[in-house]
Amino acid sequence: MRNFWLVAKHEYLTTVVRRAFLLMTIAIPVGMVALIALIILVESMGADDRPIGYVDYSGKLEPALYDNLPDAEDRTPLRSFPDEDLALAALQGEQIQALFVIPSEYPQTLGTELYYLEDPPGGDAWGDFDDFVRISLLSGMPEDMQELLLEGPDITVYDLASNREFSERSIINVILPFIATFFFIFATMSGAGYMLGVVAGEKENRTIEVMVTSVTPVQLIGGKAAGLLAASLTQLAIYAMAAVVGLIVAVQYVPEIQQLEVPWLYLAIMGLFFLPTYALISAVMIAIGSAVTELQQGQQLAGLLNLVFMLPLLLLPLLFQDPGGPLMVFFTIFPTTSFMTIALRWGLGTVPLWQVGIGWVLLLGTTTFFVWAAARVFRVGMLRYGQPLNLRSVWAAVRGSG
Repeated sequence: MRNFWLVAKHEYLTTVVRRAFLLMTIAIPVGMVALIALIILVESMGADDRPIGYVDYSGKLEPALYDNLPDAEDRTPLRSFPDEDLALAALQGEQIQALFVIPSEYPQTLGTELYYLEDPPGGDAWGDFDDFVRISLLSGMPEDMQELLLEGPDITVYDLASNREFSERSIINVILPFIATFFFIFATMSGAGYMLGVVAGEKENRTIEVMVTSVTPVQLIGGKAAGLLAASLTQLAIYAMAAVVGLIVAVQYVPEIQQLEVPWLYLAIMGLFFLPTYALISAVMIAIGSAVTELQQGQQLAGLLNLVFMLPLLLLPLLFQDPGGPLMVFFTIFPTTSFMTIALRWGLGTVPLWQVGIGWVLLLGTTTFFVWAAARVFRVGMLRYGQPLNLRSVWAAVRGSG
């Protein structure tokens, strides 16, 4: 066991100091910071701090109520005009960003006129004026009733099939699956690529023959896989910390983020599927690296086999069209596609827990078999230097008769 941890430690330290690893580890957090800074810059440059003008022929609007609305200091200022001529002159002089004209029959007649020069008022400004009209019309009601009607309904949708629920606070459930898919592709494929390079490269330059004099094949490939997994998890941890810092900064400019709820069940399921999927891909790469004689040949085969894991992403239009269809159910329980399919389906529709359970059991069983088979192929491939293993030789190695 000591040799296993020594190999894992060596592989981890070797991986994390590689130039490509460091560049990718730094580039994505820096890209997140740059993207958030760009969004804030565009938002601040595009914000129009001029007031919204209005002409109230109905006499229903009460300016004093606007100052009592929640977050009144952050709302768009309003400016009242006695008639349209003065208001339009202010609009032409760019003293206001837009003009609303409320008819005298309001609210019996809901038709309202809007004037602007180049661009209509933004979503916040328009929404602020809507709140002003609503609070004015509700002024005769009790204050608590005004707040409830102004806020509107807080709808929660319950999915009885999977015992899940959706609301505005859980909108992150729709966004997170696509983020998780990106991280899965990056972490697993990069780690698997390292594993292929380690096995095929060391076999090609014959350093692996020296290493197996001190450690067993299982200790060697197991330690390398553990070290690369730790390196990938280190990357993911850095990305997660960068995302948390980005959210802390963004929440000051996007207050809606404060209402988001973390989908702990989804994160737990992703963690449950990530490790065996990573081990399965690593086992496949170990077998390929053991069977070929050149690293380039192994990379070509790995590129083709990666498509088996990427099928849900390639069939994304079908997933959007029918996330609970027979094909997607098959991908949910099929070992190589279960992780990515569940990650994407979670934000698009129902993923029954029985499908999640069957998919995880099949994935775990398949991973266990492939890790065992990869160790046998590795042992035989190590003994046949310069000779590639064909399918018959691989099958014989798995059976133990090669």
